[in-house]
Amino acid sequence: MAKATDIRIRNAACAFEAVTFRTPLKFGGRIISKSFLMNVDVEVESRDGKRHASGFGSMPVGNIWAWPTNKVSDDQTESAMKQFAEEVIELANGCSEYGHPVALSYHLSAEYEHLGKLLANKLKLPEPIPKLALAVAASPFDAALHDAYGRLHGLNSYNTLSSKFMTHDLSEYLDNDFKGEYLDKYTLREPKEKLPLYHLVGAIDPLTDADVTKKIGDGLPDTLGQWIAFNGLTHMKIKLSGDNFDWDVERTLSVNRVAEEAQAKRGCADWVYSLDFNEKCPDPKYVVDFLKKVKAQSATAYNRVQYIEQPTNRDLKAHPEHKMHEAA
Repeated sequence: MAKATDIRIRNAACAFEAVTFRTPLKFGGRIISKSFLMNVDVEVESRDGKRHASGFGSMPVGNIWAWPTNKVSDDQTESAMKQFAEEVIELANGCSEYGHPVALSYHLSAEYEHLGKLLANKLKLPEPIPKLALAVAASPFDAALHDAYGRLHGLNSYNTLSSKFMTHDLSEYLDNDFKGEYLDKYTLREPKEKLPLYHLVGAIDPLTDADVTKKIGDGLPDTLGQWIAFNGLTHMKIKLSGDNFDWDVERTLSVNRVAEEAQAKRGCADWVYSLDFNEKCPDPKYVVDFLKKVKAQSATAYNRVQYIEQPTNRDLKAHPEHKMHEAA
């Protein structure tokens, strides 16, 4: 159903911004020191043609986690995702229909899998581009479209997700369980004034001065203990290997020891960890045994684990032997 609030895309453009990391980051068995941001600008027009607005969206390429593979090199996956981002922009520039950003993105996304297959064939890749990699590459366009829509209406884009603005309810995109529901039901009307921020502890990040081979000297902290004091950290995401049991246990305990000392100095008694194996654990038993070992050596470290992120391969259908209830 057409709405007066609908928009159409007048123009979309994508550019890539090279980013060099302050320090190398190791996760998922790989060490990376640079990446690219996919930056997208979108211009939109109101249904009556009288109003125009521009929106912006940005996302790191993120090929290391969006496309974990041993069949395609990191440079190839990065390049393929950047090219797919450009394909999405070309597709968007050919779209002349009016609608809400959710409806427009949903319509365009129907072509993503096909475009991904064509691109994989064109690049002669030995495997398809994963759906997650396609979604990540398309996400800055989606963000820019929502940003432009909000700007055109002079509203926070999160406040344009109700029946007043959306073309269809959620049953159009999901199933009949969502009949009559809109995204405003699942989002806040007012932003939170404060949210906890997870500090990423990479697998080669120095925890103490003894781990520092050369100080960066830019005025920022070099060690985890220093970062805790500098930023008042209460949430730490610990990158683990998933294929080195003893190292994973000791790394977790080491982070906890450093955190306990640093938090005591600033009078903080409440903090948590998330553990990220980047799908490297061979099976759920590895996770269970790991947790048992951590708990046996430090109950406080164990109790501070808030959640474990994706320990085994994300494709559970391809690994029916992974009964995740055991780890849950």
